[in-house]
Amino acid sequence: MPSSLVLGVNGQDGSYLAESLLRRGHHVIGVGRNATSRYVMPSDRFRYVELDLRDTNALGKLVSEVKPDHAFHFAAVHGSAGFQYEPVMADMFAVNVVALHVLLEYARLHNKKMRIVYAGSSKIFPNPLSGEIDEMTPARTTCLYSIGKTAARELIMQYRAQHSVAATNLILFNHESPRRPPQFLLPMIAQGIAEAKVEPASRLRVQTLDFRIDWASAEEFADIAVDIAEKTDMNEFVLASGVTHHAREIVHNLFAAHGLDGNEFIVEALPRRDAGPEFHVSLKKLEQAIGRKPVQTVQDIVAAMLVAGSKPNAGELV
Repeated sequence: MPSSLVLGVNGQDGSYLAESLLRRGHHVIGVGRNATSRYVMPSDRFRYVELDLRDTNALGKLVSEVKPDHAFHFAAVHGSAGFQYEPVMADMFAVNVVALHVLLEYARLHNKKMRIVYAGSSKIFPNPLSGEIDEMTPARTTCLYSIGKTAARELIMQYRAQHSVAATNLILFNHESPRRPPQFLLPMIAQGIAEAKVEPASRLRVQTLDFRIDWASAEEFADIAVDIAEKTDMNEFVLASGVTHHAREIVHNLFAAHGLDGNEFIVEALPRRDAGPEFHVSLKKLEQAIGRKPVQTVQDIVAAMLVAGSKPNAGELV
């Protein structure tokens, strides 16, 4: 039975990842900073470990103890649009970069065949995105968060080239689920639809919908990450839906699917402007490597959010 270490198991991505691994028969060690596991229940194949990833010694001891066949770094200091990373820069680097280095060093010294999969970010690419985007698109940092993700990406490439460590960077585009924190846009949209259906006076207030975006399913991304770990050892993949939307158009369509007029319920703080250049994420490398790509739509994701939100005691989002 393969063993897998999941850093960030209490978050959106890490929890879905652990569930996918368990379905495939893995023994999973999930790491989080909370006292208990939030989504994945303890079992004979799931062990939860409370650990602060800023404590590199503790993380190193854990990796040496469990000797995993796979290690997934899906933990991050990360916020929604507008989040300021300046006050948490040291913590962000400790979690997003240095914890990855602990995994890479363990692999270099003890098990170069250990598969390491890291949750990177499309924030490494220039803003605004333009044209076809793939693994060869030149990177250019645009914020402190992207500096950390770029550093992690370079670490992986260095350890692959110099030490033959089996590590893969995933360049993740926007991915959502009912477990995404409510301050992110798509959960806000789902909540706005739910409220508008019962309260005609409700209004969804956003900064702007004049931008282009690729939205995909976090649960599907997690399952694909396991496929990548099990089926291939390549340096990097972009992960996206491959479908780009003008945010205003798709959001108004989501409201319309429920018989609601977005012009009535959505209030934008900024005046309308150009949405920026068109872009498209190419998934050719991913399809060639594992024979699949994401198929869930924005409509599928919002529908799942609405179902989850309608359940009594649906639980706190993370």
